[in-house]
Amino acid sequence: MDKEKKYFHALQVKTEKCVACMKCVRVCPTQALRIRNGKVALDEDRCIDCGRCLSACQFGALLPWSDKLDIIKNKKYKVAVLSSSYAGQFSEHISYATAKKALLQIGFDEVIEESMVTELFGMMLHKYLQNSPEIRPVLSSSCPAVVRLIQVRFPSLLPNLLHLESPRSIVAMYYRQKLIKEKKLAAEDIGIYLIVPCIAQVTAVHQPEGKFSNLEDGAISIQNVFGEALEVLKQAVQDKRPMDIHTRGLGWAISRNAASDLEENKIKTLSVCGIPNVIEVLLKIENQQIDHYDYIVLDSCTVGCVGGVLNIENPFIAASRIRHIMNKEEAASFESQEILDMFEKGKFGVEQLEGRSIMKLSSDIKSALEKMKRIHQINAELPGLDCSACGSPTCITLAEDIVEGKSTIEDCVVLLRKKMRPKNNTK
Repeated sequence: MDKEKKYFHALQVKTEKCVACMKCVRVCPTQALRIRNGKVALDEDRCIDCGRCLSACQFGALLPWSDKLDIIKNKKYKVAVLSSSYAGQFSEHISYATAKKALLQIGFDEVIEESMVTELFGMMLHKYLQNSPEIRPVLSSSCPAVVRLIQVRFPSLLPNLLHLESPRSIVAMYYRQKLIKEKKLAAEDIGIYLIVPCIAQVTAVHQPEGKFSNLEDGAISIQNVFGEALEVLKQAVQDKRPMDIHTRGLGWAISRNAASDLEENKIKTLSVCGIPNVIEVLLKIENQQIDHYDYIVLDSCTVGCVGGVLNIENPFIAASRIRHIMNKEEAASFESQEILDMFEKGKFGVEQLEGRSIMKLSSDIKSALEKMKRIHQINAELPGLDCSACGSPTCITLAEDIVEGKSTIEDCVVLLRKKMRPKNNTK
């Protein structure tokens, strides 16, 4: 990526609220955070919008960003595309159909679900795997944070990424065309808005990686719509309009469910959730220790999308509620040959992504090698404790920061204490 280009992140940094507790620095999987002059600083080239820092920060120095609900006023016909995790946010006495109708009450003209197309997506994936037998394992690309993690830390695995749009983008593309055709709406009058559980999906809408730029018009967090939905629940209960619910696909909000559904098509799958676990598995794949799976589902959040930081409910409770809905409520059918035809025509294809350079030492090879040598020299001088007291996450990152002129050797607290300790005078 061009380092001069401003990279969008759905993350707000409030330095005035930072107390330099170092918690965010320690949990970041790509070492994108530092504490400099007592305040948090974000390296935008390294950040993958996984949201782990948001969960770690207790002081409001790091906050999520998403589109406000008012954004829907910009379009004549407003469509909400629900993440499957939305269904798990409401208590058991509120039906999923009522929770969907609440969105109609707050201003949307139509509410659709990514769960509508998960079965069709499984069929497309099965054919994709048949047509690409030389690539194993194929890695899911539905979690934007994992996609960016691979770009930053595992670029050699980019060919293994599934080169298909995610279910939420597929349903958005299909419905835009459907509305133009059936309701005779102009494309510019249609607003497609994702209701999302995590900041990575917000970033994916506003900074798409290798995707079509007009699939969605905004990303509104579940947190932003939840309160509004609760206020109109009485009207939603009284709303007698029919409301289909596609319960089978809701399980894709829970990591292992997506893999289990795909195994019904005799696809050998593995499901992994949580960034530390994802990194461990990607390392094994990179080292060719895992090659007997056809498809690996990778979710950066605990349990799956129900663990996103923009949700309301505890992920385990939300997962339990979704399973209850799947078991108790009848699923509406959704069969669209048109979507399969679009797939056959290559409408959902995504080109292979490029890696994201996170530390370009120099455009001159000789200078870059000299800097790399200097980094290793400085790192050898450092204590190797990776204590983060210097404001960098590890000793090697402090060495990199020193060479880049962003820090000094005096920032190492251990070395500084040794230097200041009085020497014993012995005769």
